[in-house]
Amino acid sequence: MPYLFLILALLLGGCSSKEIYTLGDTSRIPQGTLSSTEVIAIETIKVPTYLKDSPIYIKATPNHLIELDDAKWINSMETQLTQSLINYLQKVQNNPNVYTYPWENIHKPLDKKVTLTITSFIAYHNEVVLEGNYQISAPQLDHSESHLFSLCEPLSKKDSEIVVQGMEKAFFRLASEINSKL
Repeated sequence: MPYLFLILALLLGGCSSKEIYTLGDTSRIPQGTLSSTEVIAIETIKVPTYLKDSPIYIKATPNHLIELDDAKWINSMETQLTQSLINYLQKVQNNPNVYTYPWENIHKPLDKKVTLTITSFIAYHNEVVLEGNYQISAPQLDHSESHLFSLCEPLSKKDSEIVVQGMEKAFFRLASEINSKL
């Protein structure tokens, strides 16, 4: 009988559900007052391998990642971050003409294209680190400019909820920087 209790406790403990997180809630982002009509293409954001899966990782040492046991992403961060950047730019520019690139069924000339590569987006020590590069091109003008970025967002602790909030803040800072360059 004591073994039955132990087995039941292990089964219930091992089957506990993980919290599921998403990133990119633009509800608190103020909508732009000026309306833009530029057609802006956002290529699918390139992310490190550890963001292509659903577990949420933190960095224990420069070469060691640890999966958070109690949390996972709702979907691929490539998809989530790309859609978050589109939603952010649509809202702050008051512009519905921001799309995922390449697109289908959109027959408008392209004004600008954004290509974003994230090389690091992870909690390490007491901060979220977001690093990479982006390129903004204006195909009709045969012009492009590239930018490196390295952003840090402090964390009060390495709790899953706090880590995700820090990641969202860092990403929206990057989105704001990209918007200012458009």
